[in-house]
Amino acid sequence: MADGKQWYYSPQDKGNNRNPNAKPVNAAKKTGKPMGQPSSKPVGKPAGKPAGKPAGKPSGKPVGKPSGKPVGMAQPNRPVAGKKIVKPSGKPGMRPDKSKMQGQKPVKTQGQVPGVKNEKSIIPQMNPADKTPVQAKKPVSSANAKPKKPLTKEQQKRREQAKIMEQVRRKEEAKLQEQAKIEKNEYKRKNPSQKSAESRAIRNGVLGAVAVAAALLVLVFVVHHLYDYIAEKPNFSFVTTGAVEHTIGARALIVRDEDTIPASTSGELVTQITEGSRVAKGQELAIVVPEEMKSVVSDLRNVQSQISDVQQEIILAGDVAEADILYRNYNKNLSAILDSVRFDAMNGNLNNMSSYSASVNVILDEREDEMSRINFDDERISVLRSDEKVYEAQVEKYASVITAHRPGIVSFRLDGQEDVLDYGTFLTMPASEIKSYINNSVGAITADLSVDADTAVCRISQNESQYLTVYLSSNDAATSDFAVGTTHDINVRTEGISIDNCKVVRCESDSSGMLITFETSRYVEDLLDLRTVDIEIVITETDGMRVSVSSLVNTEYAPKGNPCFCVYIAPGANVSGDAFAVESLFNITVVPNVKTNEDGSIEEQQNTAVGGCRVVHSEFMEDGGLVVAFSTPNDYTNLKKLERLYTAGYKVTFVDTATGLGITTEKVIVSDYSGMASVYMNNQGFVEEVRVILLDNDREFAIVDQVGKSSVPNLDTVIITNPKTVKPGDKVD
Repeated sequence: MADGKQWYYSPQDKGNNRNPNAKPVNAAKKTGKPMGQPSSKPVGKPAGKPAGKPAGKPSGKPVGKPSGKPVGMAQPNRPVAGKKIVKPSGKPGMRPDKSKMQGQKPVKTQGQVPGVKNEKSIIPQMNPADKTPVQAKKPVSSANAKPKKPLTKEQQKRREQAKIMEQVRRKEEAKLQEQAKIEKNEYKRKNPSQKSAESRAIRNGVLGAVAVAAALLVLVFVVHHLYDYIAEKPNFSFVTTGAVEHTIGARALIVRDEDTIPASTSGELVTQITEGSRVAKGQELAIVVPEEMKSVVSDLRNVQSQISDVQQEIILAGDVAEADILYRNYNKNLSAILDSVRFDAMNGNLNNMSSYSASVNVILDEREDEMSRINFDDERISVLRSDEKVYEAQVEKYASVITAHRPGIVSFRLDGQEDVLDYGTFLTMPASEIKSYINNSVGAITADLSVDADTAVCRISQNESQYLTVYLSSNDAATSDFAVGTTHDINVRTEGISIDNCKVVRCESDSSGMLITFETSRYVEDLLDLRTVDIEIVITETDGMRVSVSSLVNTEYAPKGNPCFCVYIAPGANVSGDAFAVESLFNITVVPNVKTNEDGSIEEQQNTAVGGCRVVHSEFMEDGGLVVAFSTPNDYTNLKKLERLYTAGYKVTFVDTATGLGITTEKVIVSDYSGMASVYMNNQGFVEEVRVILLDNDREFAIVDQVGKSSVPNLDTVIITNPKTVKPGDKVD
């Protein structure tokens, strides 16, 4: 055949009237490829072995292996007659090598004709019905086979065309069968290597998916724990007691009861005592050295500097414990001033630098005075002390001495206003002049060591009292807040002091504000080197349980304007929340119960009434009680003292001014109101939200109170100061 395959007879060849017992047409040797034309040699003589021997069995090794399955592209229910499959040599798909087939004898079977299939196959076939082998019929002996007539060219051409059409038809059927198997998901690859590759691909895909899922789980685990490690943790703190102050800032002019001491001669001032020391009458304060003695003064200061250097060397060596302790104590005082200098420098405030410098000089002078009394037991210091006394004796011989004419606190810092701002006449000075001094006076007073004759060189102040005068704008406060005789606390932040109970001795108002003068006897020495200073006047102060504003959540602050108070109505009063709608206006009246004296007479008691109470907030609590907050311009102080005013009991009536209807209850709790808020507390390891009433607050702290009869929060309550990190119900450590 033209395709190079060995064909046998099949049932389809019956229509050609071929004799299966006929002898081969061409007995010539084959080269592995059937010839298209029959040979010219006689047909009846078989080639190969003599007649009588079966010719159906191929000689040598069979060319192809018999298979139990139908060969070719036969229909599923119609097995094809035995087809011998020849396994080509070499790689699949390659044509047989003709050179290797030269000299091979063709396989001969009984009645085989080159290029024509045999009708009967010697290969056992499977019966499609019972899947049992079908025994092939024994081949007919070639001795009895009748020779077949050779085919004409036209017959061969028709046969070739029929075979080609058959091959095309089989290929189409195979395609349809493969498509049907694919649709039924029954398609199986015949190549084992392809099946193995597909299995490996599926296995690798599954393993890859598992690996990716595991990596994602590990990543989620790491990210979760990393977030827990980096995330902000809740901070805890106890509820503490404290106060919240509301202050007004102002610039104060300081006026003291002080006298100045002039110098009789000109020259350089050499102090004998430290700044701010208390002196007695007749005590030497300083000397004025004439111009011609300046070289001696310079030598004296040089010797004093050498003494200080030797003392520090001995202290660093640790030889004198007393001096070391003294140095450490004074260094603490210096550290506090230097910290204030750094703080002001970082904030760009340089107004107080001269004051800080004066304070440092005073501390250093005091330290040197104390150090001079310590025996260092050092030869160098003894020699220097002797030289110091010699120079001091020379200076005192030609210098004029300044002594105290009365006891008090001495200062060598002058600003020239000591005689103008007289303590005795200051309260009668016009307000316009005082305002001018407040605006134009320097803050810290400086010292000048070069003096002229008949000019003041120092001053002695009395520490009995001093004046602090401020001018406030009418927008900051009302005149009624600073009535004469009232007391207020004043904070001086720059000096780190708080002056309590400063008494108002003068309050005078004009078109733009008011002039207020406070009198105090405290901290005269601390403010001795200042003429003006920035102060904070405390207007109101509220004490109680204090928490930081950052620890509050769900806050509801009171509106600005009139003061506010809140009323807690106990459960069971049959009061609905709609009765106290926001912006409703009520008049509150408290009627006391009848109280009898020991003799049986009725004690007369006054009612308490507060009108113009506008509702700003109402809220039901967990215990069923109702909190109603009111804003009023009227005084409600007596409402906070009902328990003390009416020991026999009372009834409170809330009358709605719009409808005239009233609500009466027997038990209320009244307190100041700055707002409502919640705090998160640690309740046995879990976060619990607790509502509280804000009595007062500023930008940093808030004073809180319990709602109604609740027992929390209290001083034993642990709250969470950063509530954004948790929520109610979370477990905390």
